[in-house]
Amino acid sequence: MAAPHLIFPIRREYNTFAGNETLEDYALRFTATGARRWSIRRVAATALGATSFLALEVIAAGLTLNYGVSNTVWASFAVSAIIFLIGTPIVIAAAKHGLDIDLLTRGTDG
Repeated sequence: MAAPHLIFPIRREYNTFAGNETLEDYALRFTATGARRWSIRRVAATALGATSFLALEVIAAGLTLNYGVSNTVWASFAVSAIIFLIGTPIVIAAAKHGLDIDLLTRGTDG
């Protein structure tokens, strides 16, 4: 005979919020009041991020047109390997000290 499952009211309320797909994920975690105010610098960094994404798409298209698909693919693999080699020690240190991606990126945007 299986034991009855106990669902605490707080957990049930959290599950209701988590099931609502209109809410952002960061709204479900505690964030200090000072971090909720967006400065001009933070807005500019966000806009720069979106612009750089579009610029990287254009650069990739230009590389593909100028140097061909195979050269661009091999160059992408080489850069990905370099990024992997540089990122591995960061990931190991973060895992060793219990940091998640939210903590790692919290101070990066100003």
